[in-house]
Formats: sequence, C-alpha cells, structure tokens
Amino acid sequence: MSELLEIGSKAPTFTAPASDGTTYSLGEVLKTRHVALVFYPGNNTPG
Repeated sequence: MSELLEIGSKAPTFTAPASDGTTYSLGEVLKTRHVALVFYPGNNTPG
C-alpha cells in the first residue's frame, strides 16, 4: 500500500492518460502552469 500524502504536501511526479489519448506528466505541466489535484474513489464504489 502506498503512503498517504499530507494535506498541502507536494504530489509525487507521475504520468496519466487523458481521455483523448494524450499522456500528461505532472512535472511537465508544472513547468508552465499551476495544478490542483483532486482524488476520489471510483463512482459506485464503497470507498
């Protein structure tokens, strides 16, 4: 299991696919703009 992040801490660098197939890297995006990350459990899951 991964460690939980503290509120206000920096997110680890990661890459993620967008719905159009483009891959985004947090490190690359942060070079040109600010980012707010929000995490939530999947729809209709007990989490």
